[in-house]
Amino acid sequence: MDFVNKAIETFGNHMYKSVQSNPKKALKELTFVLNAAALGPKYFPTKLLLPARQYMQWTASDASMLPLKYPERSAIVSLYLPCEILHAMGIYQIFPEALACYLAAAQSERAFIETAENNGLPKTLCSYHKSFIGMAESGVLPKPKFIINTSLACDVNHLSFRRAADFYQVPHFMIDVPSEYNEKNLVYVERQLRDMTAFIEEHTGAKLDEEKLNEVINRSKNTIRNFRKLVELRSERFLSDEMTSHMLSVFATHVMLGTKEAEKYSSDMIEQLSACPKEYKGVRLLWVHTLPYWQNALRDLINFTERGEIVACDMTLDAIDVNLEEENPYRFMADRLLRNIVNGSGERRINAVLKYAKELKADGVIWYCHWGCKQTAGNSAMAKELLEKNGFPTLVLDGDGCNPQNVNDGQTVTRMEAFLELLENQK
Repeated sequence: MDFVNKAIETFGNHMYKSVQSNPKKALKELTFVLNAAALGPKYFPTKLLLPARQYMQWTASDASMLPLKYPERSAIVSLYLPCEILHAMGIYQIFPEALACYLAAAQSERAFIETAENNGLPKTLCSYHKSFIGMAESGVLPKPKFIINTSLACDVNHLSFRRAADFYQVPHFMIDVPSEYNEKNLVYVERQLRDMTAFIEEHTGAKLDEEKLNEVINRSKNTIRNFRKLVELRSERFLSDEMTSHMLSVFATHVMLGTKEAEKYSSDMIEQLSACPKEYKGVRLLWVHTLPYWQNALRDLINFTERGEIVACDMTLDAIDVNLEEENPYRFMADRLLRNIVNGSGERRINAVLKYAKELKADGVIWYCHWGCKQTAGNSAMAKELLEKNGFPTLVLDGDGCNPQNVNDGQTVTRMEAFLELLENQK
């Protein structure tokens, strides 16, 4: 493992120099390394992870690398955008969180974050979006066909996607998501999704096949049903796992929702999780917000250990309480946006976390305040108070999902160790 970490560090240092001297070469080297890394779980599987988890590792990597290979058939999108229309029209998608995660895994984020900051973005801005903007403005990220985002959850969306569209000089479409769930807002968002279809048709010259869209929507519904079942199964079974798996599950319930790969992953997980021990080992943690899966010190405490396990990440489950009986595909997607637990007031997400903590029989909650994310940081005190009032000890943990410069390893480990000991003493 030390050899692997050293090799990754060496590559990261090489990328830092290559980005500045030859951006096109840097892109080729980066995609080669990331594609090669994805071949590991495909051709050299490990016994530590469920086969479904390993399948998702390489299929998510493929989905993220295709836009870099075929930018003329690709769109840059936001995490919460319903992408079924894009899937139905054969358009690849890339989103900032995916870019930043893969950059962090290859220790290659530094050059792009510095580029963004040197170009005027503040150090306090979300590191995911700084990585994205830096990758674009350094000349490494290829020009997409167009950019589409929603207003949901992340306020930096309004800056980064508009800025990227101006930089690339490509068409930009945004879906405004009101905070309240009601009939008027359902109609409003549904109309915007139909306008989004017209926007894509205009800028691709292709016509959406409504039958194909319905096929994609049915896969979305099947995937969501499967994740609902996974919550039931996870409430009573032990699974030795790793942090990366939960981040990849976020892919399946967001940008990859509606694909055959996400549907297969969710159904395979049901089969394989059903065969896991029906018992509890160690403490059961519910994780809120993004996971710093690149952080070795934290991984050593959590990955593949019987001391504790992450039973779920709330981002994976943020929109599974959607109306699956809705037959209108646009209305179904609008319903999913408005029902998302990150939409509206902070109490909505906190109450959803409490609900899942109960359903998953969690022993405690990790409320992760990712660098630059005002929502999780701003709601942390209120969340801790409510969750602990209902019997769920809560650790508010500051960190960064993709930038090591904003993380204190020693402090993180000390606080996590103390929290695990607290939960162990209460069992």
